[in-house]
Order: sequence, then C-alpha cells, then structure tokens
Amino acid sequence: MSTVGDTIRARGHGRIRTLVIGAGVAGLTLAALLRQRGEQPHIVERAGSLDEAGYNVALYPIGSRVLHGLGLFDRLLATSRPARYYELGNGKGEVLHRFDFDAVLAQYGPLVGLKRAELLAVLRSALGDLPIHVGTTVTALQPEQDEVRVTFNDGSQASFDLVVGADGMHSATRSMLLGPEEFAYWDTGWGCWVTWADEAIVPPETMAEFWGAGFLVGIYPVKGAQGVVIAGPTKALKEDGRIAFAEHVRHHLRDFGGPVPAVLDALEKDPRPFFWDLHDCRCRRWTAGRVVLLGDAAAGFLPTAGVGASMAMMSAAALADELSRADAAHVEYALRLFVSRARPKVEAAQDNSRHLSKLMMIDSLPLAWGREQLLRFYTLDQALRDIMRVMEGTI
Repeated sequence: MSTVGDTIRARGHGRIRTLVIGAGVAGLTLAALLRQRGEQPHIVERAGSLDEAGYNVALYPIGSRVLHGLGLFDRLLATSRPARYYELGNGKGEVLHRFDFDAVLAQYGPLVGLKRAELLAVLRSALGDLPIHVGTTVTALQPEQDEVRVTFNDGSQASFDLVVGADGMHSATRSMLLGPEEFAYWDTGWGCWVTWADEAIVPPETMAEFWGAGFLVGIYPVKGAQGVVIAGPTKALKEDGRIAFAEHVRHHLRDFGGPVPAVLDALEKDPRPFFWDLHDCRCRRWTAGRVVLLGDAAAGFLPTAGVGASMAMMSAAALADELSRADAAHVEYALRLFVSRARPKVEAAQDNSRHLSKLMMIDSLPLAWGREQLLRFYTLDQALRDIMRVMEGTI
C-alpha cells in the first residue's frame, strides 16, 4: 500500500512544490487558484471524510468575488440565498429595526448565505483531478536548505518549497510553527448551537437577530432552509443542556410571538446540533521561513460579523497572486509581501467582530436594557457604514 509520501512523489509538482494542510475554505480556495495557474498543490485533510453537516456561512463580495475568476460565481448563486435585509430585535422577540442593504450591495455584489458544506463542494469542483488526502495529518515540519521536509501520520515524508497551514482555528501547524507566547485565543465566554429550520420563519432574503440578556437568537438564509443559532454563556449552555436552555429562552418570550419560538423548536428537535465555542485567535506572525498560516489558522474569527469565510477567501487570493509572481527560490519574499497585503485588513475585520461580540453578548438585564435604548437609535447609515468598511480598501 502506497504511503502519502509515495503518492505525492509519484504525482509530481508544479513550479513551486506546495503542500496545503487543511481542506477548508482557505485551503481549497488557495488550491483552486494555484491549479488555475498551472500549479499542482498537494492537499491533506485530517478529517476522515469530506462529508459534514457543519453550519451556515455568509459570504461578502470581498470573498465571493474570487469565484468569478474560477468560473464558479453562478454556481455559488445557485446553491446559496441572497441576504438583502437585516432585522434587529430585542430579548422580547420584538423587531426594533429592519434594514435594506440592497443599495450598497448593488455597488459591490450580493451578500449570500449557504451551508459551509455546500461552499466547500463548490470550491472542490475547481480542483479537477487534484486529490485530497483525507485522514492525513502532519506530525513534523523540518526546515532544510531551500525546502521543508514534512512527516505525515503514516510515517512517510516528502519535501516542499512551500507549506501552507490552513487547518483552522485550532491549527496544529500553528502550534508547530509558533511558540505558545506567539498566539492567543480571545474567549467571549459564550457558545452557540447551530441547526437548520424551515425557510418560512422570516421573510425571504432576510437575516434576523434577537439580542436578549444572556441569550441571542439568529436566523440566516440558506438554500431550502434557514441556518439558526441559539447562543448564551458557555457555562449555562453546558450546565443546562440544549433543551433546558431553549426552555429558558422560551420563558423570556412567553408573552410574544415572532420567529424565535420556531427557532427553539428546531433546536429541540435536532439531537445533534453543531456546537460552536465562541472564541477567536490572533498570531504575532504568520510565517516562519517557507511555512505560512492562512485563514483561521492565521487569524481565527468570531461569527459575529459573518466575515470569517470572506476573509479566508480574500487572503487565499492574495497569497495565490503573490506566488504567481515568484519562483521556488523566492518563496519567502512572496510570503512577506502576502502578509503585508492581507494582515492589516484581516485583523481590522477581526477587531470589528470582537467589538460586535461585546455589544451582542451581554448577560445582565440592566446592561441589556441600556443596549436596547441605544439600538433604537441605530440608523441605516451606521449599518451600511459597517458593511462598506469591510468591503473597501486595497488587498
């Protein structure tokens, strides 16, 4: 039986011998773009299967526009749903504002929602005959003269000009690359369950969020359904369990109707909802020699602003662009240019997500009441300014 190292050597390489660790949004976007440029990157994925239930994602034009160049934008639109409206509600289930983003999105392109698994399937369709080695991890990275020797979990080895760690929020590549003092997790103290509900809960093309004291309910469009989120303090979620916590939220809303009860019904009916511990990660540096971190491995995102997937795709496009102007001898220079382009925008978006989390994730009733009074004066111009801040700027 062939080892991973044997298979890689037999298949050969492109101009730059590249290993992509992780077949998530960042890794697949990069691999697809490199293949389009005639490269032959090798992809390994720790999961034993590419099938997953996962969760919903939003894609802003700053990320999804990458798919125009891959010829996949129409496929994205066919497998997603546009999000043109945003409803912001309070802990009683009352809608305080309904914003129409159509005017600003007309300038940049659509904001769409879809299941993460469907986005990954769209990206995999651009890989052609590039294989993904599932159930494969990297156990060691050994820098050598002008290359990196990689050891896989089957004991085999192969050498590369470039190694890209795109293996997510809890990246093993990051832990091999950086010392423990060079990266840190930023914990909100909250978590959330994600599941799917009937698409008739809120009006078409609408995202809706209800911010309460000690809980948050979100509803987001995907094809054929709506992704729904129920969030709260992690301690309470774990101690109460999903059924008891759903009943706790239901009690707060007992005198009101609206869409939230349907969300709670969906959570109670799903025996295995996706659980998300709401924290992010930031690194002091993204590179070491010929190894670079990408996507959540470089800068993990909270879902509060919905920009994590878009930032991952944008970053992958910037890296692919810089690599297209380099040869194997000058990979490190290309990586420095990539970081100087992508990092400021990524970390600014990460800061925005953190700021939103402080506003959204409030436990006390007095603070939640004060927040509600402020939100009553939240204008469409302010909402649009937040979106445009993400969209604008060079990369």
